[in-house]
Amino acid sequence: MKKGIVFILSAALLLSGSLLSAQTEKTTSDEELMGWFRDARFGMFIHFGASTSEDFLEEGLNKTERYEKSVKNFNPVDFDAKEWVRIAKNAGMKYIVFTTKHHDGFCKWDSKLTDWDVMDATPFKRDIVGELAEACKEENIELGFYYSIADWHHPEYDATYSNRQGFHFNPNPEADITKYMDYMYGQIKELCENYQPKLFWFDGSAGFRNPNKKRLLGQQEMVDLLNSYGAISNSRLGDDDTLEYVNYLSMGDNMTPSGNIGADFESAQTMNDNWHFKKGDDNWKSAKTMLGKLIDIAGNGGNYLLNVGPNSKGIIPKESQSRLKIMGEWLQKNGEAIYGTTAGPYPYEFTWGSITQRIEENQTTLYLNVIDWPKEGVFKVYGLNNSIEKASLLASGDELSHESEFNPDAGANVISIKVPKSAPDPYVSVIALTIKGEAKMDQTFLQQQDGSVVLDAFRSTIHDEEFVPNKPQRPLDQRIFTVMKKGKGIMPTRGMSVGLDKEGQALRWDFRMLKSGKYKVAVVSSVKEEHPWKADGKMRVTVAGESIENKLIEQERYNNERMATEMKCSVAVLGTIEINTVGMNTLTLEVTSGFTDATPNIISVQLLPIEK
Repeated sequence: MKKGIVFILSAALLLSGSLLSAQTEKTTSDEELMGWFRDARFGMFIHFGASTSEDFLEEGLNKTERYEKSVKNFNPVDFDAKEWVRIAKNAGMKYIVFTTKHHDGFCKWDSKLTDWDVMDATPFKRDIVGELAEACKEENIELGFYYSIADWHHPEYDATYSNRQGFHFNPNPEADITKYMDYMYGQIKELCENYQPKLFWFDGSAGFRNPNKKRLLGQQEMVDLLNSYGAISNSRLGDDDTLEYVNYLSMGDNMTPSGNIGADFESAQTMNDNWHFKKGDDNWKSAKTMLGKLIDIAGNGGNYLLNVGPNSKGIIPKESQSRLKIMGEWLQKNGEAIYGTTAGPYPYEFTWGSITQRIEENQTTLYLNVIDWPKEGVFKVYGLNNSIEKASLLASGDELSHESEFNPDAGANVISIKVPKSAPDPYVSVIALTIKGEAKMDQTFLQQQDGSVVLDAFRSTIHDEEFVPNKPQRPLDQRIFTVMKKGKGIMPTRGMSVGLDKEGQALRWDFRMLKSGKYKVAVVSSVKEEHPWKADGKMRVTVAGESIENKLIEQERYNNERMATEMKCSVAVLGTIEINTVGMNTLTLEVTSGFTDATPNIISVQLLPIEK
């Protein structure tokens, strides 16, 4: 290891405090730190390092030998930082997050604290981070750094703190984790001073989830240190989902929330199945799918961090480039609906797309980002109570006629907008509504334009089999998004679903119907792709004076677009029900016979209209 300044943890923590007070003029407000992030909405994640090498796939080597050989031969001869930045900028991305150090500990900058870096351990001998920082500065693209807390290479990283079941290249029984923390603080300070990043994307802290171990991360001290340099931190610095210390929430990998969660957040997602480049991974998402994710995430007030994995030569694959080009062309015409907007006024999901909004003085512009374009030529907005000053297609500026009518039976306003029968855009068409004042929209679950009702389990009201003191009644209010915690009664589970398995447990929703009729009652659960469905208990749905009770017999399984590719939606239809009255209704889902084989993780209950 290079001879350099030796830090001790206490000194590092004191240093961060002194730096904070010395540099307060740089970080005087939350808006100064977070303003650019909230405006950006779209960024590029770049996973690039030892595992992109062909040597990493060599047979006959164990995992340690693969990493060692891959770093030794790391030589991305076609790497061009300006080309990476050009691709990001043309895609409409406003910032880049680069993997400075992944779990393997290999550093892509000239670190004075280790020889396990691109300048000393490889034939490439170029400061990748430095070149990328310069290219971003030239193009006015903000730069952030992914930094793994876990380090499988450092001799002082105790393997018991590993994020992969104790994995370490060369476990050291005498390892002192506090010495590694000194090293980590030193590297963070080095990156801040040399490259002036605006964001740190921490990862790999799973080994610190025990509260006694988590203290070693020094969450408050680390965030103070970063903020003093004008950088923000994500929540994977110790799984801080409640944002007690950090600046914003990182969702789970490939996770998209199904509504406004009331926090600054970012969804980091892949274009295919892998983060780093992997030859043969051809499971590419379409540009339309990724644009759908962009408008969905922005509509809920978050940022979309879309990953690319350059190959061993340093080239971003053509499959990534072609999709990013389409997204950039869409944003050139419709970027007003994304950049600098806030979450839409309706807190839940729409089946047709999303709403973003821009509030300026005495008026608001609502952007209706429509994927499912109405074939009959009329687009309807339910529950919006403002008067509309103007409606138009954002891309062309063509004005649209509209009318507003109050439905007294349903107790909701209905706005009808006359639109072309063919969608103006093949991916997402945007309708801009200018309204007086701030948007006033119904905050209950509303029936959708297609007649369906989607009741999100994460936003239900919990009824436990027995009272649990001090436990929030809604799963959302427990502020658990990425790391599940144990607790009594009904608890959130992976992927913002809710575990429900004991007799006497129930969920409840209030919702507003605008159309009466017959509906299928579907319970949608989360399941891994390879897992068979073995739900042996029974559930009952009660709504509008009728009840249906049945086993959760899987009838359909499809991709869960809000989670990683291995997660699926399992659909069980309990039966049909007739709702004869419109207006406010209450639906309950209760366990009537306990589940012994597996706990159903409920995503939603859906009322699906049966065509007459």
